[in-house]
Amino acid sequence: MLLPLAGLLAVDVGAFLWWARRNQLLNSGVPAAGEVVRINITVTQHVDTNTQLSSSSTTIRPVVRFTTQTGELITASPMRSAVDKLLIPGDPVRIRYSAGNPMRCVVDQRGAKQGTVPMLAGLVFLNIFLIGFASMGGRIAEGWQSDDQSATPPSIAQGLAQGLGQSAGSGTGSRTTTPTPPPAATTTGAWSAADGPLTVTVVKVVNAGGNVSLTVSAHDSAAASVTLPIFSNFTATDGQGNTYTAHPLAPIAVPAGGTVSDTLTLDQTVPATARSLKAAWAHVFSQDPALNGSITVTGVPLPHHSG
Repeated sequence: MLLPLAGLLAVDVGAFLWWARRNQLLNSGVPAAGEVVRINITVTQHVDTNTQLSSSSTTIRPVVRFTTQTGELITASPMRSAVDKLLIPGDPVRIRYSAGNPMRCVVDQRGAKQGTVPMLAGLVFLNIFLIGFASMGGRIAEGWQSDDQSATPPSIAQGLAQGLGQSAGSGTGSRTTTPTPPPAATTTGAWSAADGPLTVTVVKVVNAGGNVSLTVSAHDSAAASVTLPIFSNFTATDGQGNTYTAHPLAPIAVPAGGTVSDTLTLDQTVPATARSLKAAWAHVFSQDPALNGSITVTGVPLPHHSG
């Protein structure tokens, strides 16, 4: 009975914290008018270690572009919401962003209060289901134990264990806890390179167990726009000589006189022994003749958690 209830509590707490953070942005974030520039679709494969059966889940998230009150042009993926799947590139949207970190934003398309009732109703339904499941599982286990004094059957143990993200042992009734993923290490700064009127700066690096993302800010002081393509043009190289590409594949388009920020996620896991990166664009496109056509940012540190 306690295991599913503990899992239920974790789900409730996580959902509440997500709702609280999103609601705080909706109520106190800085308003801005934005536009959907693309939709990121991520398909994740899951393999059950006990049955070896695979399944997949699809995540659909919009990427929006908006201008802050200070004139900075931001491209970011907002917090998930109920309207994500309804948005398409070109849609105008209302944005609420954090004044201290404009990359942290939310789509305010349905207002701050709409969507709360369905979420709470879903939590209530989930609570009722899990409590009923726990009660039924307890009665079944008690009945079997009273008949032959045996331990809880593996199928019941697996169901209860999976409620807490655990896997049941085979044949012995033991359980092993799924390892907690390492926390993300983050560093911020300004690692830059310039090519004529174009300046590219890596302002943030996040390393979550080797899954590395770079937040890049590109400023174009020329009279012509600049495009930094990602597909077949962007590469990141660590200090050990390993090379990576990045997602999303959409180019970073910087208007004349503007600044655009975007987050690139490397396509492969970076080894723990790597300590630095260089980010390079083999081709930069613009009608401004002052650009040489390529740019490389060197000396970007890879953060790591000590211990």
